[in-house]
Amino acid sequence: MGDNAVQSSTGVSVSSYQNLDGSNFTLAGIDYKEKADNLSAGLFFGAGTTFAKKDAFGIVADVKASHNYTGVLNQNLRLRGKMGTDNTSLQVRYSPLSVDVPVGENTSIYGNLHYCGQLNKNYATKSTTWKNSCGAFAGVTQKIDKNTSVSLEVQRYNLQNIKDNSSANWSINASISYKF
Repeated sequence: MGDNAVQSSTGVSVSSYQNLDGSNFTLAGIDYKEKADNLSAGLFFGAGTTFAKKDAFGIVADVKASHNYTGVLNQNLRLRGKMGTDNTSLQVRYSPLSVDVPVGENTSIYGNLHYCGQLNKNYATKSTTWKNSCGAFAGVTQKIDKNTSVSLEVQRYNLQNIKDNSSANWSINASISYKF
């Protein structure tokens, strides 16, 4: 394989985002990725729930792209569509700077600063809204074996309101992924 060879990967993952105000979102799905040199693109398709209501279930689809500046610095873009029982949304998340640093043979730490714009359509109220926000997350990933990894992270939402450190702006997230 030369430097320009395209590498493909497919995997499955389960992630849970536990906000400190008691709300949550849990997502499971399949991920496909193509990578060549310092560029990658991928697709994700899955289903998620908040467990807050009996029928709070939705379908999630992502289109992702990333550019690796150096071995540890990169930028990425994600478009996420959610179609739920109560609403539909389209989110654009751009991260101009993400860091992923290996700290051991099977361990890495990471951080990400990002902007999110989200268009929401609420079926009950028939209203459409646009929301802008900034956020950051940092965490650690541990490889369990050749194909399996576990991540644990802390996330801060709504950094544009830096003084608002309420529990609604913080979450602890965990995920497990398996690559075929």
